[in-house]
This record gives sequence, C-alpha cells and structure tokens, in this order.
Amino acid sequence: MKTLYLVRHAKSDWKSAANSDFERPLNKRGLKAAPLMGARLKKQGCVPALLLSSPARRAQQTAKLLATALDYPQEDIEFVPAIYAAELALLIALIQKLPEPATTALLVGHNPGFSNLGQWLSLAAPDWLPTCGLLELRLDIDHWFEVHEGCANLLHYGYPKRHVSKPYEHS
Repeated sequence: MKTLYLVRHAKSDWKSAANSDFERPLNKRGLKAAPLMGARLKKQGCVPALLLSSPARRAQQTAKLLATALDYPQEDIEFVPAIYAAELALLIALIQKLPEPATTALLVGHNPGFSNLGQWLSLAAPDWLPTCGLLELRLDIDHWFEVHEGCANLLHYGYPKRHVSKPYEHS
C-alpha cells in the first residue's frame, strides 16, 4: 500500500507586483492556511517520506510551511518544474516514477491538474480542490509504477474552512 497526499497551494496574492503567474506569492490568508493544514496533517499522523512541489513561488511557500509543521527538512523538498501547470498524464507519470521504498509522498501543486488527478485516482474525490485543499489517498498498489485509474481510496479531504476529523464521506 502507498499513501499519497495532494495539496493545492494556499491562497495567492493576485494584487502582488509579481511579474508573472509563476512569481505570484501567497497572500495573508494563504500564509495562515498552510501552517494550519500542516498542523492538521501532523495530527492525522502524516509523515511523508517524500515532499515534492511545483517551483512556482506560491507552491514553494506552501510546501515550506507544510514542511515546517510536519518537521520535514525544508532542504529535502524536491521542487519539480513539471508539476507547474501539469496536466493529468504528466502527474501520473511523475507518481509512477516516485522512488521505492518510499510508501508516503506529499505533492504540492496546482489546479486543474491536482483536481483531475484526485478524481482519476478516486471517484470519491471532489471535483475541485480549493486553495490549500488536501486529499489523503490510500493507493491499493505495492509499487508506485503500478498507479492506475481508480486505484485509491479517499481517506480524508479537507481545506482550511472545512476541518475533517473523520474519513471523508462522498455524497
């Protein structure tokens, strides 16, 4: 079994003077939400063997704040350019190439790719992952390269305004 956490970056600052989408930082709400979600992950027992993130500024900031809350060394975060603006096929390929024997991975990235990936892995996943939203997925596979459509059970779904202390029930 493998466990995959998907976290969409926290709320970004659209009023920022950043020169591009890639450089847009988190806003005040995002800077509060990421540590909050990190604390929730820690309380749930999340101990990622791998933490991979988009290199976009808002994703990097989110990943670093999550790492701090999870006692994960920031210098061990892997910033993967392919996660930025990644479509479903690219995200699937990325997961299939995750190193063994890691059993738990946390990915920080963007929509629509992360929402599409969650739905591809589990039909119980929400259609749209909100900012700083997280999915905890238990994959019924022994090796990352075996990931396939529908192979996951959605264990938890949450975001800053929706605290889930029990498994998500899809309605």
